[in-house]
Amino acid sequence: MGAVSKLIPSMFHRRLVLLMAAVCLGFAGLLSRMFWMTVVEGDSARALAESRLIRRTWLPTTRGRVLDRTGRVLAYDQASYDVAIDYPVLSGEWARTRAKRYARKAHRDRWDLYDDRERDAIIENYRIIYQQHVEASLRTIAAYTGVGLEEVHAKRDEIVDRIEGQYRQLVEARVRNDVQERERQGFAVTDRDLDRFVKKASQKIREQTIAHPVVEGVRDAVGFELMRMTTREVPAMTYVDGGEAALDELIPLFPGMVITDNTRRVYPFESQAVILDRSSFPLPLRSNESVRVRVDDLGALLLGRVRDSVYKEDADRRKAAIETDSWLRGVALTEEGVDRGRYREHDRVGHTGIESAMEHRLRGLRGLRTEHLQTRGVSEIPPDPGQDVTLTIDMALQARIRAVLDPSVGLTRVQPWHENEYMAVGTELDAAAVVLEVATGEILAMVSTPVAPRDGDWRRLGLNSDEEVERFREERSPYVNRAISKPYQPGSVAKALVLCGASKLGMYAEGERIEATGSLYPDRPTMLRSWIFRKYPGMTHFDQLKRHPDGTDALMVSSNVFFFKLGERLGPKGIDEVYSMFGVGVPIELGIGSSWAGSTGVFDGKGGTLPISPEDAIQMGIGQGPITWTPLHAADSYATLARGGFMMKPRVIRGGGMPEVTNIGVPGWAIRDTLDGLYEVVNNPEYGTGEHVTYDMLRDPVFNIAGVDVWGKTGTATSSPLVMDPDGDGPMEAQVVRKGDHSWYVSLVAREGSAPEYAVAVVVDYGGSGARVSGAINNQVIQALVDEGYLPSVDGDQVAGGDQ
Repeated sequence: MGAVSKLIPSMFHRRLVLLMAAVCLGFAGLLSRMFWMTVVEGDSARALAESRLIRRTWLPTTRGRVLDRTGRVLAYDQASYDVAIDYPVLSGEWARTRAKRYARKAHRDRWDLYDDRERDAIIENYRIIYQQHVEASLRTIAAYTGVGLEEVHAKRDEIVDRIEGQYRQLVEARVRNDVQERERQGFAVTDRDLDRFVKKASQKIREQTIAHPVVEGVRDAVGFELMRMTTREVPAMTYVDGGEAALDELIPLFPGMVITDNTRRVYPFESQAVILDRSSFPLPLRSNESVRVRVDDLGALLLGRVRDSVYKEDADRRKAAIETDSWLRGVALTEEGVDRGRYREHDRVGHTGIESAMEHRLRGLRGLRTEHLQTRGVSEIPPDPGQDVTLTIDMALQARIRAVLDPSVGLTRVQPWHENEYMAVGTELDAAAVVLEVATGEILAMVSTPVAPRDGDWRRLGLNSDEEVERFREERSPYVNRAISKPYQPGSVAKALVLCGASKLGMYAEGERIEATGSLYPDRPTMLRSWIFRKYPGMTHFDQLKRHPDGTDALMVSSNVFFFKLGERLGPKGIDEVYSMFGVGVPIELGIGSSWAGSTGVFDGKGGTLPISPEDAIQMGIGQGPITWTPLHAADSYATLARGGFMMKPRVIRGGGMPEVTNIGVPGWAIRDTLDGLYEVVNNPEYGTGEHVTYDMLRDPVFNIAGVDVWGKTGTATSSPLVMDPDGDGPMEAQVVRKGDHSWYVSLVAREGSAPEYAVAVVVDYGGSGARVSGAINNQVIQALVDEGYLPSVDGDQVAGGDQ
C-alpha cells in the first residue's frame, strides 16, 4: 500500500484508478463472453438464428410398384389424403382466443379503462373477423377438393355436435361419480363441492385437441398442393366503411389445417377367378365340364405386406443401408445430410416378402419445401417416388397353379385311390409347386398352400373361433412359404443327382451295371430294401428287367439298392460333396426374405449338424436320412441337369443382367444317362415308375398333355408325424394329427422334340404316393404352362393317352 501511495500520492487519483480498473474488469468479462459467442459458439448460434427464420415442410412421396414379368401391377400405392382441421378451429374456439388476444394488444393503452361489456363488444368484433377468415378457408378447401361448401359445413357441424355431446356426457359422468363418492364417504355435497367437481371434470378430452377430417380421400395432386399451403400466412382482413383493411397481424391462410396421408397399399391380383379344364385330370376326377375356382391372397407369401408402425430395427436397417450403399446415400441425403427417406411415425414399412426385402428400393424419398421467412423466398426439392420392382413371376400362371392346389378341386384332398395308409379320406393336403425356366434360371411360379388371409378374416377359411384358428396355424403353418422355407427330405428325386455326383467323383463308371439284390445286405433282407422286394417278396429288379441295372435303368425303376451302393461307395465325404455341388447347404438368396438353405448331417440341437456317418451316406444315396432341401432346390437341380451340368442361380427379381453360370463338372455321358433315365421314368409303359397309375384295373398315364415331352422322377420322403398337444401342459395326451410320407414329383418339360425348357417341382405334405398325388398335380402345372402360352397348345383332344 505504501508503494502505491508513493506512486500515486493523491487519494482522489487512487480512487480514480480503482474505478477505472473495475470498469476494465467489467469490459473484460463482456469481451470474453462476446469472444465465446462469436468464435467458439458462433456456428451453432448462427444456425439456431437461421433456423428460426426458415420453415421446412416435408412433402409426401409414394412407394414403388411391384410388377410381374408381363407388366401386370401386383402392388401399388393408391394415393389418398384427408383434409383435417384442428377441433378448436371447427368449434370457434380458435377465433375467440385469437380475438381476445388481439383485442388486448390493439387496445392495450385503454384496456384497463373498459368495463366488461365494452371489452366483450370489442372482442366480438374481432372474433367475427377471425371467424370470417375461417369461413373463407373452408370455401377455398371446398373449391380445391371439388366438394360442396354445404357438405363441408355439414361435416364440421357433425364433428362439433358429436364431440361436444361426448364431452357433456363425460363431464356429467365424472361429476356424478364424484358426488356418489362424496356421499358414500358420509358427507353432504355442498355448492362449493359441486363447483370443484365441475371444474375438475371439465378438462378437455382428446377429441377436442386434435384435427378431424372434413374432406376425405382427395387426390394426391390436391393433397400435395394444399400441403404446400399449410404454412402460408396472410394478414387478417377486415372491412371499414366499405373498404378493405388489414389487422396488424399475420395468421395462417388455412387455420388448423392438417393434410393426413391416407394412402393404402393395393394388391389388385390378390383374388382371382380361374377356370380349370378337367379333361386332363386323373381318371376318377376327369370331366368334360370345367370348374371355376376362386383363389384369394394370391401373392400374400411372395409379395408380403406393409405395416403402419415403425420399429427401431427399421431405423437401424435404414441407417446401415445409407452407410453402405453409396447410390442410396447420394440420392437420399440433402445438402445438410438429412435422409429424405428416414422413417417417421406411422410410415408404411415393408414387413414381409418382397415388400420387406426390397424396402429401400421401393421406399420413396420425401420432397422438402423450404421457406425463408425473412426474404419470403421459397425453394423446393420435389419428392421422388420409390423405384418399381419387376418379378420373374407370371401372376396368371401363379393363379392357375394355386387353383390346381385348392382342395376343392380334389387333387390336394386325400382320395380313396391315393392309397394313403395314414390320412383319412377327405383330409386337405398342404402343398408347394415351383416352375423354373431352364434357360434363364427365372422362377415363373412359386406357390405354397395354405395361405393365411391377408385381411385377418379367418372365416373365409371356415374358421370361426380363436381355438380353430390357433389349431389351424399350428397344424397347417399358413405363414410358411413351403416352396423355399420348409425343409423336406428329397426322397427318390435325389437319385438323379447321386448318379451324376458319383460319376463325377469316380464312384460310378460309364455303362456300369450293379447287381440287383433285393436288399443291400442279403443276410438282412428286411433292411435297406428296394421297393419291389418289399412289395413283392423275393422279387428283384434283375427279375423285372432280365438284367442288372445300369444308371439309366436304376432311375427308370427307382432301384434303392443301386443307389444304396452308390451312397456306400461315396461315403460321408463324397455324398456331402454330391449334394453340395447341386447347391444344398448354400443359401439361395432370392432377395425376398429368409429361405431354407438345405442341410446335410443330423442336427445337433445347437444350430449345427453332426458329422455324416457311413450309415447316413447309404440312406442319403436314395434321398433319405440327414438330408433336407426345398422344392426350389429340386427345380434348380433338375434345371442344372437340363443345362448339361451348368448351374445358374435362380432368381425371382429381374434386373442386374444374367446370373453367373457355373459348370459343376459332371461328365457329359452321366448327364446323358441321367436324362435318359428320367425320360424312361415318364415314358416307358412297362418299367417307368412314374409313367402311369392304375385305377380299378385301368391304366392312366400320369402325364397326358399332348404336344410336349416330359422327363421326371417320383419320390416319397420319410417324414416325422405331426404331433399336437390339445391342452398344452394339461392332462390330455398329445395327438398325432398328420402322418405318412411326403409326396414328390419333379419334372422337366419341353415342346415335343426340344430340349427341356422348364423344371417343375411339386411336393405334397403327407401325400404318400409320388405318382398318384404329386404326379397328377405336376401334370396340371404343365397344362397351366400350355394355357398361359409357355408351351404349344395342340388342337383336338388334349389327353394324350389312357383308358377313357
